[in-house]
Amino acid sequence: MESESPRDRSAAVAAHRAHQSDWREKELGWPAGPPTHRGAAKRYPVLGSCLAPEFDGRSAKAEGLNLMSPAAKSYADARLAQLQTLGGLAEDDRLWRNLLSSQPLAFSIAGELREHPAATARVFAALTGQQVASLEDLADTQTPSHDLGGIEAEWFPPRDLHTGDRSGFDIAAYLRLQEGESLLVSVEVKYVDTFSAKKVTWERYATQLASAGLDEGSMTRIVAAGGSQFLRSVLLTDSLRRHGLRRRHEVHRTLAVVLGRQDDRNARKVVQTIAACQPHTPVAYWSHEDFFDACAAQPELARWAGRMQRRYVLAVGKTWTSE
Repeated sequence: MESESPRDRSAAVAAHRAHQSDWREKELGWPAGPPTHRGAAKRYPVLGSCLAPEFDGRSAKAEGLNLMSPAAKSYADARLAQLQTLGGLAEDDRLWRNLLSSQPLAFSIAGELREHPAATARVFAALTGQQVASLEDLADTQTPSHDLGGIEAEWFPPRDLHTGDRSGFDIAAYLRLQEGESLLVSVEVKYVDTFSAKKVTWERYATQLASAGLDEGSMTRIVAAGGSQFLRSVLLTDSLRRHGLRRRHEVHRTLAVVLGRQDDRNARKVVQTIAACQPHTPVAYWSHEDFFDACAAQPELARWAGRMQRRYVLAVGKTWTSE
């Protein structure tokens, strides 16, 4: 069945949809499949940016076609089993079939980087400007366990001990610095998706906002900029700075990051707005290009990083100004 091209909200989204469709056809040799979003499935039987569930007796999920290395596939299988016991948020169909989803991007990064902890420490050193010595485990002895094994996808601490909502991190990394302190980096991964429109309110988050160094005026500016989703991530990150995983204060420093496209002006604006309010947990924007370049500088990750760049970064001349 021939795939259709929906009317996307911007030229940037349309360009990446076409790029992922080309990747599916030329790199994977796999047919297009039905949309993973229920609303889109009512309008389009097939989209070029989605993988068919089955082809020629093979399964897109079983082969991990939407992930970018065997290590990422193995990690995703194990992590999804863990998340079932924790009530995590990974969506099976988006992960295995939706080429435009940020979820396979996050799992591809965490799964591959876990295999190369020394190189990953150097990547985070380059990106954070900190003297990172190593990745370390943030261990949790309780059941179910919220272990952070160096770097994880779809990670969150015990919710009742922190912000009490459904917030979590697309990627989280627990690092040991040369001087001995720990650094927890939370990462909100974006591709063509936008931030959730669900607004943070002072009534619900006053205590967490004040503890993070933000007053009601700051919250109002961040919400007006469309930054509620990332703000909740910042509040959760800062709660870990103050308390650690289970009130054991294992986290000395924190950094909250958005990892997104170079041309995503809306996401950059959100990060800039929060940064201007000077929360206790600093924030940063890392582009896909910067992240993959930092990985490519490490011999162990260079080949994987090159493949990630080919899939997720448009060639010169195909870039667009974001909506």
